[in-house]
Amino acid sequence: MPANIYLNKDGERVPGVTTVIGGNLGWNKQQLMWWANQQGLQGKNHRDVSDAAADVGTVAHALVEKELKGEVIEWPKLGLDAGLDEKQLKQAENAFTAFKEWRDLVNFKLLYSEHTIVHDELGYGGQIDVAAVQSRVSIIDLKTSKDVYPDHKIQIAAYGELYNYEHPEAPVEAYYILRIGKDGSFAYYYFPDLSLEWEAFKCLLRLHELKKTIG
Repeated sequence: MPANIYLNKDGERVPGVTTVIGGNLGWNKQQLMWWANQQGLQGKNHRDVSDAAADVGTVAHALVEKELKGEVIEWPKLGLDAGLDEKQLKQAENAFTAFKEWRDLVNFKLLYSEHTIVHDELGYGGQIDVAAVQSRVSIIDLKTSKDVYPDHKIQIAAYGELYNYEHPEAPVEAYYILRIGKDGSFAYYYFPDLSLEWEAFKCLLRLHELKKTIG
């Protein structure tokens, strides 16, 4: 799936949230190296494993987006077109089912999904998975990972600031990370305040700019 391109009001390209975090946050590097080593010991190429997981996650996200927008879902054609095999098709379908179970449980009112915003003042952009109203304005980020990690919280904090930049009259009051499992399970995590994570993102954004200057 091609990366999103974010342009500010002057037509200049700015980095996306995931680019800023992925290129500058090293907290999970040791854990990732351990995981890659374990894959190698099992005779697996860690890139093949991670790419397959990414493909399943991408398709699951696409299914959720189409569902939220009321679009027709051509399944399993969508998954087959993305190159999923039979096992991956089932995993993506399970994750999608998990989302629908969660949606019916919380009964939220959708504001928008997969919405792109650029922060012209701070110089970064991002695409919010779901903005909704339950009892409060909420940002919901979807994950198909096995757990929720610190960089996920930093990511959704950055998305929240993008939303606040576009909607200062009704700022975000709650943050959720919804983890939809490839086995059909789901778990969601509520964060009333991510101010520390926002401070961390601003540091990463500054580092991103310094790296370009230093060369």
